[in-house]
Amino acid sequence: MKPHKNTPYLDLFQVIGLKLKKKADESIKELGLNAQQGKIIGYIYENQDTELIQRDLAERFHLRGASITGMLQGLEQRGFIERKIPVNNERQKNIYVLPKAVELIEDFNESFQKVEDEIVQVLSEDEKQILKELLIKINDRL
Repeated sequence: MKPHKNTPYLDLFQVIGLKLKKKADESIKELGLNAQQGKIIGYIYENQDTELIQRDLAERFHLRGASITGMLQGLEQRGFIERKIPVNNERQKNIYVLPKAVELIEDFNESFQKVEDEIVQVLSEDEKQILKELLIKINDRL
């Protein structure tokens, strides 16, 4: 019996994932953040009207309490977000983006779009559509 080997698919997904992360990190490094910080700011921006709290972010981004606490403190100190204690619940702080972050989100989205465009530029329009459908199908199964 042969030893178990990863499928080429798993290897490719892993390699592509690492390359995507590297490209994304490079494209926003000039903004002074890493990809995860950018995604967190974007998520806060999209959900700040839902009384977003730290636990929501920890669950959404699969981060432990201490990791998310440190990241939010850093973003707050740099003027990207603010945490406010609502009148009706003094035990939690709701998280909001500041104007500096809104500008950053626009730059960040532009950077990510450039990376995405660069990745798929080798594909025809039909291939892009097929790839998208296949990736959605795979993602739905996981």
